[in-house]
Amino acid sequence: MANSQEAKKKGPFEFLEKKVVFQISRIFFWILCAIGCVAFIVSLILFLYNIIPPVKESVAQPKLPLEVTISSAEIEKAIAPPKPKEEKPVEVAKPSEEKEVEPEEEEVKPKPPPPDPLQVSLEAKIDTLKSYFPADKFTWTTVYGKEPAWTDYWGVVREWKTVVKVYGLDRNLNRVLDLYGDKKKKIEIVTELIGVIAQIPVDDRAKALEAYGRIRSRKEDARNDEINRIKREAEYKRSTAEAKYLKVKAEKAVGVGKALRYLGGAFVSIALVGLFLCFLAIERNTRMLQALLEKGK
Repeated sequence: MANSQEAKKKGPFEFLEKKVVFQISRIFFWILCAIGCVAFIVSLILFLYNIIPPVKESVAQPKLPLEVTISSAEIEKAIAPPKPKEEKPVEVAKPSEEKEVEPEEEEVKPKPPPPDPLQVSLEAKIDTLKSYFPADKFTWTTVYGKEPAWTDYWGVVREWKTVVKVYGLDRNLNRVLDLYGDKKKKIEIVTELIGVIAQIPVDDRAKALEAYGRIRSRKEDARNDEINRIKREAEYKRSTAEAKYLKVKAEKAVGVGKALRYLGGAFVSIALVGLFLCFLAIERNTRMLQALLEKGK
């Protein structure tokens, strides 16, 4: 009789434990396991993403503007306006008195180096260009002269100055060639100029040569400005790509540490939930075993 009463007393508790407590525990277990598994998978994906090194954005090599070229049509258009005013002679300072140089003993001079092939080719091209300017109509080489610079009280010239009597056409050519340091480029310029001058009437060739130098200088300045702008843009893109690469690299380094912590946390949470459920099951089975032993007595 006492045993039946004790069973009735235990019956509702066991029913509540089996049907409510353990059912809810299982539900919570699977929910927590699902959350832990999702966290584990997400952490693993983040870890794999962060250990992959970032790719630096490649910046294409900028295309530079084409080389400057001048046609005979441009020269003809440029020499159409009225002829510009002639420039005044420019004074060139020279020493007032020349000192007599005492004869020196002859020294053994070293053997001169062999001529530069490019320089020889350039001079040959310039001679070809000079042939298009007849000497009876044009002066190729600048002519210098001397004028009194200072005369004393008795009218004796004490100092002379060198002045330009006639400007030669070589001045216009030299202005163009001075824009370039490469002799190959100078040869190309003179070759182009020969082709342009050959199509211009003889009387207009001096103006054409001057116009050629003016046009080429203007175009080269514009080209250099464009090159500088392109280089600045390319440098800005490269620096931006480098900064972006370093930023992503730093973020990935931090992300690896976070992902490892998340992986450890997810694994530990799954383990703790499983151990807690095992503890509950062991405790329940212990009580059931104890109940069976008591019934056997």
